[in-house]
Amino acid sequence: MTLLEQKKDCCGCAACVNICPKTAISMVKDEIGQYYPHINEALCVDCGACRQVCDFQKKKESRFGHQVIAAYGAASKDDRLIKKSASGGMFAQFAKLVLESGGVVYGAAMLHEDKLKVKHIRIEDISQLYLIQGSKYIQSEIGDSYRKVKQDLVKGRQVLFSGTPCQAAALRSFLKKDYENLYIVEIVCHGVSTAQIFQDYISFLEEKKKIKITNFAFRDKSVGWGLDAKYEYLKKGQTKSIGLYYKLSSFYSYYLQAAIYRENCYHCKYACPERVGDVTLGDFWGVEKNQPDCLRENGGVFDEKKGISFCLVNSQRGAELFEKISSKINYVDSDFETISMQNGNLLKPTTMPPSRNELMDLYKQNGYEAVDRLYWKKIGYKKIYYFILAKAPRDLKKKIRILVKK
Repeated sequence: MTLLEQKKDCCGCAACVNICPKTAISMVKDEIGQYYPHINEALCVDCGACRQVCDFQKKKESRFGHQVIAAYGAASKDDRLIKKSASGGMFAQFAKLVLESGGVVYGAAMLHEDKLKVKHIRIEDISQLYLIQGSKYIQSEIGDSYRKVKQDLVKGRQVLFSGTPCQAAALRSFLKKDYENLYIVEIVCHGVSTAQIFQDYISFLEEKKKIKITNFAFRDKSVGWGLDAKYEYLKKGQTKSIGLYYKLSSFYSYYLQAAIYRENCYHCKYACPERVGDVTLGDFWGVEKNQPDCLRENGGVFDEKKGISFCLVNSQRGAELFEKISSKINYVDSDFETISMQNGNLLKPTTMPPSRNELMDLYKQNGYEAVDRLYWKKIGYKKIYYFILAKAPRDLKKKIRILVKK
């Protein structure tokens, strides 16, 4: 049995693995770390469940798309939640509501096992919430999460599932029916990198700096809402941390250039106005231009330095969820057109840059060190400018960029 004709036909959601009644399917990675389903023919009974569950290949549009019914700019009033979140802390606020109601939450966590990995985990306690907050940018290992979600739902537990749109669609397809006790929160997704490339980048850093990295945060808020990263490391038995300006990280920069995404991400049918989740969340980029009146400096409710989310409500269940937390957040009305101005993946997939295949060939042939060398060669003397920006306070960064553009 063949599950896909080309690599772009598979999003790696692992719905086929979870649905197989004979556990005949496993996810196997290719030479750049992209996972694809592999069928053990000795176990397969050709039941067709794996083909049936695959929403990604069903047709051009998802079977589960919802029209957006309301749109907001929003941020939690709880500084503790917002500080650990990539933008406005909205996912954390939804998750807290479900956990306090005795429910369970599923989301992606950066875990340090033998290596740093991004895996979907199940939490039942607010003390674990920090594990699934923040942006990851790496495709998460879904494991048997869809099966566990179904078990919780059948038991009557309230479940909040958070993931990329393809994972949200995979869960809906796996479940085969709607459950009133299920809430799905999808993140707007530009594309995901593979765990292997990220792990090779971390190993390269460790070797270069003679340290052991134990955690990596892509969106650290030490200097405010933005793209700066931070990693924690062990050195001489002590845990330390260091901030990392995104332009001084080859991996992070290549990710933001869309040069290291999984192949199907450039053909994603979920990057469109019809949304899979009950709620869609992301950064409210461009708010200072498109809705400046909502910023505190202009008499509004939001502190831009702390982060602001956009929140698309796509179903009645999503509207009920939003209403339940409305007293815990600051929010303003917005609209899909305004939000999508700076979030293009709400309209269409990311375009594959010309450098992508060249970069992947270099990685396959010579490893991550060669990829890093190429990055620094290409930026040349700009690295001096980036080092200056890295040391500058957030407000000064903005002024320097404006002067350089002029």
